[in-house]
Amino acid sequence: MTTQAGGQTSGQARLRRDTARTRDRLVAAAGVLLAERGPTFSLPELARAAGVATATAYRHFADVHEAFGEFYLRLAEELASELAAVPPEVRGLDRFERMGSRWVALAAGWGRAATQMRSPAGFLERVRAQDPVTSALHAVLAPVVRELVGDGVCPEQDVDYAVLVWVTLFDERVVVDLLALGWSPGEVAAHLERSVLGALGATRAPASRPTGRPAR
Repeated sequence: MTTQAGGQTSGQARLRRDTARTRDRLVAAAGVLLAERGPTFSLPELARAAGVATATAYRHFADVHEAFGEFYLRLAEELASELAAVPPEVRGLDRFERMGSRWVALAAGWGRAATQMRSPAGFLERVRAQDPVTSALHAVLAPVVRELVGDGVCPEQDVDYAVLVWVTLFDERVVVDLLALGWSPGEVAAHLERSVLGALGATRAPASRPTGRPAR
């Protein structure tokens, strides 16, 4: 039996990888079913969609709501991580624009599923309650607002309010609606960026992407 660093056998490591892959399949299947049917399916149905035994699904989740929770946690963490990954040398208006593009690109993939799960608590209420996921997103967005103010793009204002406006306009339901109209992700991002900046009283806006659409 081969032993790896820390005393873990290769068999144990393989089992952990297999377990993680199974959980990933269940979470991914939860996202697909949420997008297709909303939160109306059972854990056995989730197991079938993921191609695993029902007993296996119950080893990972006590009920289907736990699977919903993990799916939402993962996409929220992915969003915060992807926005934070914009290179630090990019700042202000350019940083805001790049974040908008990344945000819409991600929401285009999981937005319809995410619309099925809504918290009754407000965004800032969850931040004040130190919800880790919401707080992480706030921590990524707030410095950009401060840069926009510092660069003279937006007037001095309450940062929490500005972040709330940003999150509200980039809500996944808004992204899903606009994509359903046939808008490209780039068009959606450009329009929403301008809407956010307009709401914050900006005197300048990103100019790298056209936003006009032909009359229908």
